[in-house]
Amino acid sequence: MIKKPWLYFQNPFFNSTKKNFKKAVKISTYTDAQLFAKGNDPFYEPLYLAYHPLHLALVAAYNTWKAQGGSQKGATVTIAQLISQLSPLKIGNWDRAVQALFAKSTSVYMSIFPHGHKIFQKGTILSRINAVSQLVTSLTGKAGLTTTLTDVTSFSNSLITANTSQTGSRGTTNSLSDEVESARVVACNMMFCILGQCIVKFPEDPSVTSVLFDLETIRSKQQTEFVSLVKAEAFKFIAERRFALTDIIDVDSDGLAELGYYLAEKKGDEPTGYTIVPVLAGKSRAITIDEFVDNTMNKFLCVVNLSSVLSGHYTVDLI
Repeated sequence: MIKKPWLYFQNPFFNSTKKNFKKAVKISTYTDAQLFAKGNDPFYEPLYLAYHPLHLALVAAYNTWKAQGGSQKGATVTIAQLISQLSPLKIGNWDRAVQALFAKSTSVYMSIFPHGHKIFQKGTILSRINAVSQLVTSLTGKAGLTTTLTDVTSFSNSLITANTSQTGSRGTTNSLSDEVESARVVACNMMFCILGQCIVKFPEDPSVTSVLFDLETIRSKQQTEFVSLVKAEAFKFIAERRFALTDIIDVDSDGLAELGYYLAEKKGDEPTGYTIVPVLAGKSRAITIDEFVDNTMNKFLCVVNLSSVLSGHYTVDLI
């Protein structure tokens, strides 16, 4: 029978922040500030001097990672936008140009579009990029199709560049996330050590040092990240929370449409009458609760798609 590790041997700071860098930064900021507030106290001052550099390292690694994550999302939107242009717009134009010279029944047409439009419309992004590259080869040397070949070649180059940018950004982001994880582990281990020293100092009642730790956030089991699609002109409920004016909502409108966020009185309320905070397509930003003006006491966070034709996508972090 496998026995679970003794509860008191488990690091609550490490466990509560697994896969949640933002939560780690939040509880670290709280502890760092509380230690600093203790001033020149002979017990707390050495703890602050030992912890503060670790906190700064965690925040710096997190901010760098977040900045690169925004770059990656921008690259992702670019490739998504190009793929959306490929079908039916681009492939339709190219097909019509070919048919103006070579009817569908001819061998020349079949050599250019042996699989019709299917390979441009379905499959992975890479397979569709390859399909456009193959079309460049098929059009090369075909009389009367020089203009079409130029357009296809230009579009193929754009696809390849955007995909390379996205792949490179993803690799960089993954590398930076490893750095944040390392900083998180070090900071959480030090907070655990600080807790241990507090127990040694106040064995009769260690709770007198509870002010050093953001217990509410550490104990919280609420879902913090929300991801979803929003159809054109549709609105959607995201989450229910009791927000403080100092709270910040991290938003990534990482689809093709501009989205607006609002705080509603009721879960199913449409956006009419509420203050809407817009976030452009492909952009990330931190929304402060006071931006919702007269709706700051409302507890139902909702989103509305401000586009009449494009679907949107969001990632919202409520830590």
